[in-house]
Amino acid sequence: MLKDKTLGIYVHIPFCIRKCNYCDFPSYPGLDAIFRDYTRAVCREIETVASKHSDMTVDTIFFGGGTPSVLPADCISDIMNSLSANFEISEDAEISIEINPGTITGEKAEAYRKIGFNRASIGLQSASNNLLRFMGRIHTEEMFEECVKLLKGSGFHNINADVIFGVPTQTMEDWQETVELVLEKGVTHVSAYSLKIEEGTPWHELNERGKLPAVDEDLEREMYYWVIKKLKDAGFRHYEISNFAKPGFECRHNLKYWTNRPYLGFGSAAHSYIDDVRYSNEENPCEYIGRIAEGVLPVASSEYIGAEEKLSERFILGLRLVEGVSLKDLEREFGSEALKKYDETIRMLVGKNLLCFENDMLRLTSLGLDFANQVWAEFLM
Repeated sequence: MLKDKTLGIYVHIPFCIRKCNYCDFPSYPGLDAIFRDYTRAVCREIETVASKHSDMTVDTIFFGGGTPSVLPADCISDIMNSLSANFEISEDAEISIEINPGTITGEKAEAYRKIGFNRASIGLQSASNNLLRFMGRIHTEEMFEECVKLLKGSGFHNINADVIFGVPTQTMEDWQETVELVLEKGVTHVSAYSLKIEEGTPWHELNERGKLPAVDEDLEREMYYWVIKKLKDAGFRHYEISNFAKPGFECRHNLKYWTNRPYLGFGSAAHSYIDDVRYSNEENPCEYIGRIAEGVLPVASSEYIGAEEKLSERFILGLRLVEGVSLKDLEREFGSEALKKYDETIRMLVGKNLLCFENDMLRLTSLGLDFANQVWAEFLM
């Protein structure tokens, strides 16, 4: 198989104003004093790594967090300048930045467009101010509306809204108002996630003590079915289990993850996958800065992904996509013998109406969407 010559780049900005009650991401409040040191460290990491991949063209860049929009715009600009100076970036590259309402101004929005960003992802989560407070969010529904207005006024036409369902105390009415708000505001992409209570979060501790209100599983599923239909009726394509886009506005960067394309991650806690190696950086931003200052790459873990594991991942990640995976493509890449190992698994899941064939594509059925975790588990090595 020919080597993929296009590359995605992820930049992790680990700072936030306040940690949300459900968040287990590597993000840290109260570290304003190291913003500049962190920016310099990321630029140095980019300079060090880039020379190894000079034969590749970058066609997606994604600044995620944390909350990248808490970082001063000139710091974001310095990182983008470093990427531009060290990589070949295609003219039509998708360049995204995550933004939280309440951390954006008109000046910042204008700066992002000048820097080269052409896609913004807003962390709304809910249109209910009561629910936002309960979740530990710093913004209000009104701040989200202002955020969209500022971005559109600065020339952003590709805007995503992150929303969450299955939240303790959330009603169907809360959920419907949230989705209707993002449609009213004219976003081009919606990421709709079912909340998972993760270890190490305040809500996990409350849940362990029986202090967190239970979520009705039937209501959570009803919310999922409702959003699928609502967004389809509004002209969105359901292209990944949690993601919906107007035609042509699918997130090209995230598609790299789901189709096992190469990407490089810069910054603390960033992950990379290139040349069959997956590695991740030191999570703590202060330790990350220290490693870079010592002239050492900040890699915390690394593993080679062999053909058997790669095929397993191709099934698991590819079955996140609503269109599924092409068995012909997999056979071309891995050979028919490697694929035969999964014949019985596929037959069993088709028999249970969890998977189905559509032409050459193997994909989740509507029932399979409900039991996706169990389906993916069947393809683990």
